Amino acid sequence: MRLQTRIILLMIFFFLVFVLLGSGATRLLLGPMLLAAEEEVARVNLMRVASALQRESEHLAILINDWAHWDETYRFVQDRNRSFQVTSLSDVTLAKARLDLLLFINNQGEVIWARQRDHITGSELDLPRLPTSRWPANHPLLDFNDLQDIHAGILATRLGPLQIAAAPILTSMGHGPRQGTVILGRLLGSGEISRLVEQTRVNFQLWRAEDRPLPADALLLANHLDSGLAFPELRALHQSPEFSGILAGNASLGEPSFYRDPEYPRMLSVLAHYPDIYGEPSLLLEMRFPRLLQQLSERISLLVFTCLALVGALFSLAHLGIIRRLVTRPIARLQEHITEIHAGESLSARIHLQGSDELGQLAQAYNRMLERLEIDREKLVQTEAELRRSEKKFRALSIRDDLTGLYNARYLYQGLRRHFEKCAADGRPLALLFIDIDRFKQVVDKHGHILGSQAIREVAQTLASCLDKPAFAVAYGGDEYVVVLPGADRRAAMAKAEEMRARMAQTSYLTEHGADVRLTCSFGVASYPEDAKDLEGLLAIADSSLFYVKSRGRDGVA
Repeated sequence: MRLQTRIILLMIFFFLVFVLLGSGATRLLLGPMLLAAEEEVARVNLMRVASALQRESEHLAILINDWAHWDETYRFVQDRNRSFQVTSLSDVTLAKARLDLLLFINNQGEVIWARQRDHITGSELDLPRLPTSRWPANHPLLDFNDLQDIHAGILATRLGPLQIAAAPILTSMGHGPRQGTVILGRLLGSGEISRLVEQTRVNFQLWRAEDRPLPADALLLANHLDSGLAFPELRALHQSPEFSGILAGNASLGEPSFYRDPEYPRMLSVLAHYPDIYGEPSLLLEMRFPRLLQQLSERISLLVFTCLALVGALFSLAHLGIIRRLVTRPIARLQEHITEIHAGESLSARIHLQGSDELGQLAQAYNRMLERLEIDREKLVQTEAELRRSEKKFRALSIRDDLTGLYNARYLYQGLRRHFEKCAADGRPLALLFIDIDRFKQVVDKHGHILGSQAIREVAQTLASCLDKPAFAVAYGGDEYVVVLPGADRRAAMAKAEEMRARMAQTSYLTEHGADVRLTCSFGVASYPEDAKDLEGLLAIADSSLFYVKSRGRDGVA
């Protein structure tokens, strides 16, 4: 890996570490704070909703006070007059007051008049907890310690939460004796809840506790508010008179729990038990709102990450430029020069690096080394040329016969086996000729050994003149020769042997030495694959064929 690449990779690595640590630290420090603020906002919204529900109960208490402390009502419970029912208890009147329940009960618990009807749809309601015939005299809604008391709150029914108020029936002046009890009710259906949501700007729902199971504990968020509120503005709002006591330690409203919504990760669910009119936690108040502060935390982290990335990138680019100018570019020039020399270029070129730093000193030492290498290289070239000439000469001597110039017996078996295997692989024939000069001893006895050797040389030249590559001749030893004919079958080999025998019959030997010698040869022929299937068999048949010719009188081909 190149030095510049390694430097870039290291810079990228440290750049990523810098950015990740910076953004991680921001998220680590900012995240819990914003989460705490998010929960504080949720608590304030919870108090706002609880306060709205209390105000609705107070409004219902004001409304029931008009019905209960009224002379007309006082007389109606006594005489059940029809005119009161027509003028004051009409459906129009109840609809305008948004009432779904109206009961008049005397002191004995007998229901004088009852209406349980949805004020929007007009359909009859079935509320078993609020009987329309008779009530027990000791029912909590009928029990008043003070005649000016009013019971107001929310009752959990199977049709949903019901805002309810109960007050004793007195005269318009608020005097007794008490004639019974008036009970008003308003179902907190979707319409009423929507109206309160619009007022509070908080998305909430009120359930019967038994109808709304709590989410799994795995979805529960950790509470970051154990040490109290962290923001002064929220603390002041938390302690305002409007919300005072709603979430206090002795308040009836349960401690809120915070859950994440698995279907909508960016939504927060806050649940708290809300007391019914009897003070029991039979209602469950649920709020759902977007986790804006969490999203703000993510955006701030992203912004910090982006800023750090830009600053780090600019710093890295500037740093990289300095490194390239001072380090990597001079080293690249030096490496390029070394590569050219390694590829066989001239050693005369020099590298020029300015400066007296380590790289400049390295370049000077490198140039001095090149000068010495150039001198050594010239000497080496001369030595190698001499060695190549000697090697070529020795290689030729190792496979050539000194007397004839033909290949020697050592080369025969190497070349023959190579050509044999190639012809066998290609499916081509190969022929072999064993040749022996007839009665050569007579030539030696008559002309001496020196001219005998000259005659052997001239016969070799005659045989070689009849061959074309890849065929070749071998001086096998003394007056014997071997000819290898790759690609020739037996018929072609016989023809080539006859050609050689005829050429020798036409040639006069030792003429330059004042003699006129006529020589003949015997030829033994063997071919692959006609005569033999392997190399050993081919040699044996060629040898036996030569012996056969010599036994039949010589100067022939077989």
